[in-house]
Amino acid sequence: MALETILSRRWEFMLAARYLSTRRKQAFITIITTISTLGVAVGVAALIIGLSLATGIHQEIQGRILGANAHITVFAPPGEDGIHDYEGLQEIIRGVDGVVATAPVLFDKGLIISESSDSGTAIFLKGIDPEAESRVCDVGGQFIAGKIEDLVRGADDALDPIALGRELARSLGAAPGDRVRVIVPHVRLAPWGVQPRGSVFRVGGIVDSGFYDYDSSWAWVARDGARRLFGAADVASVIEVRVADLDDIDAVKGAVEDAVGDAYPVTDMMAMNRTFFAALRTEKLLTFLVIGLVVMVAALNIVSTLILMVMEKVRDIGTLVAMGATPRGIMQVFMVQGVMIGMTGTLLGCAIGLTAAWSLNRWKVLPLPAEVYFIPYVPFVIRPLDFALVALTALVVSFLATLYPAWKASHLDPVEALRYE
Repeated sequence: MALETILSRRWEFMLAARYLSTRRKQAFITIITTISTLGVAVGVAALIIGLSLATGIHQEIQGRILGANAHITVFAPPGEDGIHDYEGLQEIIRGVDGVVATAPVLFDKGLIISESSDSGTAIFLKGIDPEAESRVCDVGGQFIAGKIEDLVRGADDALDPIALGRELARSLGAAPGDRVRVIVPHVRLAPWGVQPRGSVFRVGGIVDSGFYDYDSSWAWVARDGARRLFGAADVASVIEVRVADLDDIDAVKGAVEDAVGDAYPVTDMMAMNRTFFAALRTEKLLTFLVIGLVVMVAALNIVSTLILMVMEKVRDIGTLVAMGATPRGIMQVFMVQGVMIGMTGTLLGCAIGLTAAWSLNRWKVLPLPAEVYFIPYVPFVIRPLDFALVALTALVVSFLATLYPAWKASHLDPVEALRYE
């Protein structure tokens, strides 16, 4: 029965295709049809490129932030000079479901000076256990000179090694093997009075996180070297935590809070950057809505094309109705025409959009000043969900655009249509 129904309606599809392909006395309508198809294609391509741009920027910045930082951070109790029993606290945290690694860290701000830059540059100094830090953050894989393991001071080393961000090393004119001096806001008593604490380090590595803010202001040393510089006891400023699945970060954070108790403040990188990530999501939504207007304009072109087609085919419609064609069949002829225009434009736009987004991302065609935009080039990431949403939206809008012209054609009076023929 279903096959018979399909075969009985085959004439509607054949007639719709014929109306779109014929050239006799329809040069103007053919041009309008081509413009409508190209309008849909341009709208779809623009949507794919725009959404892939927004997704790429969101994922790139989020990945760089989360790669350079721990997913969850447990701070020392307020008023304390650090976490004294950090080993025991780490055992408690590692027992939480979803936690895969922890690392104790000493943090402080400081001023770094090199032989070629004696004015000093403000830095964030991070004292780490290299092995533990590699399990929590991605910094171990971001060394472009030296290795994270080189931060451990050897028995024959006269100076503690330090790793500098790429932009920081460039501004200091420092290379591996050079000496730099770090001064921190701690004091020590000396025969000539109270002096700020400072120490000379040997540059043991250069880090390129790809995130300008970190590469221009961060430095890493072994925790023992940081303790000597700060004059600190065997404590940790914070305990960094890595989770197995970022989608579960809120639940894991809550479990960590319950495990460590109210004395230890807990935060996560998603919460610390929630406003920023929310702004990126809002920009993506606005991109979809604004560029989606191009598809709406293309849909109006489809409406005008079909209306002109109906006006030009008045005689044909009257003849078909006189021969027994139902209003539903007439309506389907013009609906199929509009859907064909929409499908052709959607397929063409998808091909253009996917090719353009892939090429722009593959060849990094659009560079950016990293100090302004945090990332060195414009990334394009095509998500299957976004692609499917764009294609579905274009097809739905194209279908809706066919309803009025098709309804108008189906309600033509055959007597009036053939009166003057």
